[in-house]
Amino acid sequence: MKTNIQSILRTCFGLCWLFLFSCKKGELAVANPPKIVNLVVQGYALTDTLEFLKAGKVIGQTDREHSDFERNVLVQETGDTLLIRKKGQSKILDTRIISPLLNKQAIRYYFDSEKIYPDFVTLPVKGFAQADTLEFVAADKVIGQGIGAEFPLLYIGLDATQKQVLQIRKKGTTTALIHKEITTDMAASPLVFYYDGAKIFDKITVTKPANPANMTVIASFTNKVGVYQGPIDLIFYKGKLLTSPHASEPTTMRFELPADGSFSKMIELPALPPTETFNKNAYTFRIVKRGTLTDLPYDMTNEYGPSRPESGFLGFYMTFNPGEAAILVVTDQKIPDDWDGTIIRPHMEDIGPNFK
Repeated sequence: MKTNIQSILRTCFGLCWLFLFSCKKGELAVANPPKIVNLVVQGYALTDTLEFLKAGKVIGQTDREHSDFERNVLVQETGDTLLIRKKGQSKILDTRIISPLLNKQAIRYYFDSEKIYPDFVTLPVKGFAQADTLEFVAADKVIGQGIGAEFPLLYIGLDATQKQVLQIRKKGTTTALIHKEITTDMAASPLVFYYDGAKIFDKITVTKPANPANMTVIASFTNKVGVYQGPIDLIFYKGKLLTSPHASEPTTMRFELPADGSFSKMIELPALPPTETFNKNAYTFRIVKRGTLTDLPYDMTNEYGPSRPESGFLGFYMTFNPGEAAILVVTDQKIPDDWDGTIIRPHMEDIGPNFK
């Protein structure tokens, strides 16, 4: 009997001890469990493939075509580190902290083949280059190039100051045509400019018309005729498609064309009355000496005379696009004729569609 009682007591004591020990172990097991964090890696590498390591293992890699990835990772209570290196190399380019306090977090980077940056912006380009291939340069690295209206989306690394200087230059040269300070608040805002073959203009302000039946217009002018005597105004004329532009009628709408090749102030052209035939109403324009109605801005003293009546007039009618904005790039050309006289007329290109 005594033996049975002792056996029962020992069993109870063992069970109590096991119960207490199990509770203590359970409390220790759940006190500081690792957390699952949704990690999003976003960035851009100019030329290299990068590897991202956690706890000695590669959890992802990026290149120019595949620059982002997303993983669920276990993170200790004290946090973990993410190491970044070039693929195939052991040197660590950067170390980032993964916090256990956020269920979802992003790690951003930009690598220009030499330096890794903690952040970046993407910059769409809405520009037009009349000539030459243009290069975009940041931190002495060419990050993109283009010609005409074909330009890439730019990725620009930002350091701790959240700033970077972007240069635009003609390919094959080292002289910057323009410097632009890039900051984080410019993300997704387009870089707008026009290059006339010599200078870049980045102040291009044009909006769609308040009345969707109308069309807004701005214009720049670059002289290419040696007998030019500016500055000039541009006067809009209205006529019919089957009549000569120089036989059209003047309107009261005009603006001054800046002498430095930059763009004019914006005006809104009203829609012309519709017609039932192909001979539709249309706009053209004429360039004249500043402040005059008909005087040519040229010295015709040594030219074949007389000046032809077409001089100063655009040689065709403009395309009118209701609700749109036209950005006119105007130059001039001389057509000498020792029999009939000299024509000096403007040439025009609407680059507005490249800025939509």
